[in-house]
Amino acid sequence: MASKTPTMNVNLSRDLYEFVRAAVKSGRYTSASELVRELLRERRDVALREVARKIEDGLASARRGDLLDGDAVMRELEGLSKARRAAHRARTWGGGTGSRRKRG
Repeated sequence: MASKTPTMNVNLSRDLYEFVRAAVKSGRYTSASELVRELLRERRDVALREVARKIEDGLASARRGDLLDGDAVMRELEGLSKARRAAHRARTWGGGTGSRRKRG
């Protein structure tokens, strides 16, 4: 059995709606779905290229010897995480600890 392509409905502002409509009417795209798929693929590809660039920058930095102490980085991240959890608990639970239900 062939799998059905998932669908998604989106709400557009009037100007985006008109942009899509004009692009399809111009004949460049056969449907709004085709336009959205192409634009999303382009956006994804840009994001992937950015990740690849950052990885390459990091590797180049490492080749130059610009390295960080992994243990120190982990301690810093753990401290930041602990602080964020405490701040979240304070906002969510009013500063207390324990397993009380969220106030609503």
